[in-house]
Amino acid sequence: MVQPATKASVQGDFRRGRIVLRGQAFTLSERDGAFYVSDSYLTGHIQEHRGYTLGNRRIQHYLTKLADGRIIVLPPSWDVVRKQWFHNLDIDDPDQAPGVQVQIWNKHCYSCHVSQEEKNFDRRTGEYKTTWLDFGTNCERCHGAGLAHVEHQRSGQPAATGDIVVQTRLDPWRNTQVCAQCHSLRDIYANGYEAGANYFDYFLPVLEFAYPSNGDPAYFADGRTRRFSNDTLGLWQSECFLQGGATCVNCHREPHDTDIDKNPQLRADRNRLCTGCHSNLARDKEQAVAKHTHHAPGSAGRSCVECHMPRTVTSIKAQIRDHSISIPVPENTIRHGIPNACNACHKDRDAAWTLKQMTSWYGESSREKWIRRADAFSLARKGDPRATPLLLAILANPQEGPIARANAAGHLGRFSFDPEVFKALTNAIGDAHPLVRAIAAINLRPGPADRAAAMEPLDRALGDPAAIVRIGAVATLVSLGVRDLPDEQDEQFRRAKLAFAARAEHYADDANQQTAAGRFFLLTGDPAAAADALELSRRLDPEAPVAYLLAYAYAQRGEAARAREILEKIPSADPQFGAAQRLLHQLPPQN
Repeated sequence: MVQPATKASVQGDFRRGRIVLRGQAFTLSERDGAFYVSDSYLTGHIQEHRGYTLGNRRIQHYLTKLADGRIIVLPPSWDVVRKQWFHNLDIDDPDQAPGVQVQIWNKHCYSCHVSQEEKNFDRRTGEYKTTWLDFGTNCERCHGAGLAHVEHQRSGQPAATGDIVVQTRLDPWRNTQVCAQCHSLRDIYANGYEAGANYFDYFLPVLEFAYPSNGDPAYFADGRTRRFSNDTLGLWQSECFLQGGATCVNCHREPHDTDIDKNPQLRADRNRLCTGCHSNLARDKEQAVAKHTHHAPGSAGRSCVECHMPRTVTSIKAQIRDHSISIPVPENTIRHGIPNACNACHKDRDAAWTLKQMTSWYGESSREKWIRRADAFSLARKGDPRATPLLLAILANPQEGPIARANAAGHLGRFSFDPEVFKALTNAIGDAHPLVRAIAAINLRPGPADRAAAMEPLDRALGDPAAIVRIGAVATLVSLGVRDLPDEQDEQFRRAKLAFAARAEHYADDANQQTAAGRFFLLTGDPAAAADALELSRRLDPEAPVAYLLAYAYAQRGEAARAREILEKIPSADPQFGAAQRLLHQLPPQN
C-alpha cells in the first residue's frame, strides 16, 4: 500500500506539469528519479513536497511528511483506471487544520498500510515521530512472530506445527480476525494485535448504531456495510460464516496476490466456490441452478455473486461487492432506499416489480431478517420507541448473529429508561459473545432506581476475558460515580481504569477522545490527569467545548486562580455558562 515514491512505484502522470484541482494550482515534476508536488495550499507560499505513494491498483495518493511529523495526503491523487488527476477531498472528509483541510495519514490511517507501525505522537510538542518496520503488509502481520519458524527452517529439522500462525488452522472467528485487523471499521483499544490473538482484546468494531448520521454513512439501515474497508464486518453477518464457517481465505485462496481481479476463482461466472458448499446446487447442477435462479444460462442472474454479493459497497471511485452474502430485499429498497441486486441489473424496473417476482419465486420468509433489522435500526435512529420490541427480539435471538445483536444492544441504549430494555442489557452483559457483552456494558445507562441492579453484572464484567468488555464496564461504572470497589473487585477495577487510560493515550492526537478521557478522569477523582487531557483537547482543537470541565479540574486541584481565569472567559451563550457562574461563586475569594 505505501511505498517510497520512485519510478517503480509512481503511477501518476507527472509529465502533465501544471494541473488545477478545485480551483487550486499544483505543479508536478520529476528530477533524478524523485517526484515532487508543488503547491501553496498548505502555507500560502509555494512549497515542494516529496514522499510516498499510497495504493497502486485503482487509486494512487501521494504522501508527504511535514516539519511537525504529520504525514499528510497531498491533494492531487491519480485515478489509475481512468488515467486522470483528481482532488483527494472528492472522496473523503478531511481533518480541520488552521486555514487548510488535510487528511493526516498517521492519525486516521494508522496501523494498516505499513507493518509494525508506531504512531509516536508527543502530547507535549504536538509532533509525530512515526516509525514502522516494513512498507506494506509483511509476513508477521498475518502469520505472527516468525523467529521460531525461521530457526526451524534453518536447522534442517522437520517443520514444527505451531511455530507460525497459519490461518487455515484457526477456527473461523480467529481465522477471519487476521483479516479484520485491517478490513473492519474499528476503534483501537490496545496496540499489539498479532495473528491468532483475540481481536476483541484489541479492537471494538464501530457498528451502524454508533456511526454518525451524514450523507455518506458507513452502513445501510439494515446494518449491512456501505463503505469500503469493512468487508469482515459484512462477512460476520453472513449465513455463510455464521452457519457454514466460511472464512476470507475460503474464497480468497491467493491472499498473497493483492490484485484479486486476477484470481480466476473469483470471476463472476464461476459458481464453483458457492456450489462447493451448497451441494444441493452442485448435484444435477444445471437443473438445480436453473430452478434456483430462474435465469437463463450465461446471464448475470445465473451468477451467485451477482445476486448475493452485488456491487453496492462504495469504494474510492468504484463499487465493490457486498460481503454479507445476503439476498435481494426489495422491501428495504422501497422503505429505506437500500439497493438490491435485482434492480442493479433490471434498471428499467422498479422495486415493486422486484418484490412481486421475489415473492412468487421464494415466498416472503427468507427476507424477514433483513426487513426486521432495517425497520428496527431506522426507528431507533429517530428515537422512536416503536423500535424497542423489534430491537429486543433481535438481541434475544442467537440466530441473528453477534454483529446484528450487538448493534441492537447499542440502539437499545437510547431507550434505557424502559425496564424491559434495562433487563435485556444487563442480561446481555453475560452473553456468549464478547462484542455483545461489550456493547451492552457500554450502553447500559440505568436510572437511580436501577443503579443497584446494574452494579452486579458490571462488576462481574471487570473480570471478563475480553479487554473491550472490561473497558466498557469500567467506563459505565465510573459514569455511575463508582470510585472504588471492595477487595478483589477493586484490583480488577484498578486494572480496567489503567486499560482505559492506555487507550486514551493511544488517541493523544484526537481532541474528542481527550475530552472523553478528561471526563473519565474527573469522575475517577484524578483532576490532574483530567486537566492534562482537557488542556490537550483544547490545544488540538481550540474550539473544543471543554472550558468548564477544565476549570472544574483546576478547582479540584486547588488551583482556584487558574479556574477563575477560565471561568470568567466563558461567554453567556455557552451552554455551560450557568454552571460556570455557580462554580465561580464557590471558589475561594481572591487575595
